[in-house]
Amino acid sequence: MIATGEASSRKGVFIASNESVYGPGAAAHEAIIDSARRVERYPDDGTVRLAKSIGKRFSIDPRNICCGFGSDDLLARLARAYLSPGDELIHSVHGYPKIPNYAYANDAIPVAARDKGFTADVDAILEQVTEQTRIIMLANPDNPAGTYVSGTEIRRLHSALNSRVLLVLDSAYAEYVDAADYENPTKLVESSTNVVMTRTFSKVFGLAGLRVGWVCGPEEIIETLVRIGITFPISVTALAACEAALVDHAHVEMVVSENRRIRGIFSSELSRLGIDTIPSQTNFVLAQFQDPEQASQIHAALEASGVYARRLNGGEFGKCIRFTMGTEAEMERCVSALASWLETHDSIP
Repeated sequence: MIATGEASSRKGVFIASNESVYGPGAAAHEAIIDSARRVERYPDDGTVRLAKSIGKRFSIDPRNICCGFGSDDLLARLARAYLSPGDELIHSVHGYPKIPNYAYANDAIPVAARDKGFTADVDAILEQVTEQTRIIMLANPDNPAGTYVSGTEIRRLHSALNSRVLLVLDSAYAEYVDAADYENPTKLVESSTNVVMTRTFSKVFGLAGLRVGWVCGPEEIIETLVRIGITFPISVTALAACEAALVDHAHVEMVVSENRRIRGIFSSELSRLGIDTIPSQTNFVLAQFQDPEQASQIHAALEASGVYARRLNGGEFGKCIRFTMGTEAEMERCVSALASWLETHDSIP
């Protein structure tokens, strides 16, 4: 991904990194402030406490939960624990761009499976499975495309795998999904010995700056992940905020509802301008332009107008820009900037 000019500006519309524009709810905000009185101490039981709170919220046995500093930490731990030099990690070619790095970091081999319209293809993944395959890692819904694989297809993928292959499902955007055929992976995890699901507090809960994620999986795998994690991976402030956020159902419902509404409006407005978008099940929309040069020009024009979206690089992503959903007013400003550029340049075919 190409960096935005966001770091050099404190004003503008920041819709590049898939955070929640609504931030945490009032209860989590108050918990963050109150936690300042206790930051001189390590949270000795922090991960255990948080696992219990997560378990209560999502009806999961806390023994099947491991917490870390963002789901990225936990995905890296999974790779470190289960990949050896020469092993293969299969991923979707247009899936989460960081996934190949987990293989490289462990002298393993990332294997890209073709997709269909930026959506992971189960048959293509299965074609890549060999004796060296150790992990299949998919973000579902995916990032940066926002596409998803149905529960039926995920189960078909799993049923075709040998038990020695670990299926890792990164479900960071699960709360945003409204597709009827999507399946929360929890039940599949509970009934399997080789499936894990990662989740995060960075998206719908609005706590990206505190870096907290969690993984649900078989107890044996969870015990391994706990052993290789750092000491005190969850800070006092992060623990307080997450515990409060988990019981604030009203805030999450508001975020999901507003995101769905604004995503629909924004996608319709881009369509009106002649800009193609990939149907999204997340808090962002991927827009496709004529070619990488046009995408680069539009991205520069957006930044000049104070709108900081995410320009993508490499392969088919070269002609794309990803837009995180902001407030309705922020997305209107974004649409206005796009329309202004199009008025003075060739229309998008």
